[in-house]
Amino acid sequence: MNAQRQKFGVGTFIFLFLFGSMFTAVGLFAIGSTKVDPSWTKVQGTVVDAEERRSSKGGTTYAAVVEYTEGEETNNVTSSFSSSFYPNVGETREVAYNPVQPGQAKVVEGLGASWFLYIFPVVGIVCILLAFYLFIKSLKRAGEIKRLMQSGQKLQGVLVDVQASATTSNGKHSYKLLVAATDNMGKVQNYESDSLSGAGAVVMMDFRNSPIPIDVYVDNANPKSYYVDISNIPNLTPERITELLKKAAGYSSMSNLT
Repeated sequence: MNAQRQKFGVGTFIFLFLFGSMFTAVGLFAIGSTKVDPSWTKVQGTVVDAEERRSSKGGTTYAAVVEYTEGEETNNVTSSFSSSFYPNVGETREVAYNPVQPGQAKVVEGLGASWFLYIFPVVGIVCILLAFYLFIKSLKRAGEIKRLMQSGQKLQGVLVDVQASATTSNGKHSYKLLVAATDNMGKVQNYESDSLSGAGAVVMMDFRNSPIPIDVYVDNANPKSYYVDISNIPNLTPERITELLKKAAGYSSMSNLT
């Protein structure tokens, strides 16, 4: 079971790009649906009922049904917005209708409701930009790693710590390795790996008793540019992982006794 460097791959890029595009499209459509044609006539209407709407999660919201009059003709229009609160029957709402087709109308929503809709395209655009940024960053890092392994100075280090990094979107944990190696000046330095996924801390559980050698490639011109090579970490079989888990359980039991 190999440890693997976490990458922002094509699949993740496509998912985030499509997610952002969907949010942007939904937001722009909703904003467009609430805009009122300047040539339409505005009148005061009265809330006479509410339309019940159920969400996919089983919740219920209510949209005001507003009655308005044009000449001697009375029509109803349902608000584009709904909330968990039942609207007050009898309250007034502004309605805009098409003078050519009085049955075509919209409830004029307040500024609060209109501005809320802009959150969707903003979030969508941020997701799209983030997708491009992370994908380009990942490509640059891959190119930098290739360069370091070809022309960087190779240092032989040893694993000294395993640090929890974050939890990925699919619920798996990521982590980083801390490797100690002697640089070209004879000084021992700690080098932190890229975020990794795979066997996790369980894999390295007994590294203090069984030192794990790991190579580090350093740019001599810029020592801050380096790569901790996790490809040489010994592969672990399922049997070895089970053995480590049993050892961890034993350590835990001894700690509880003391």
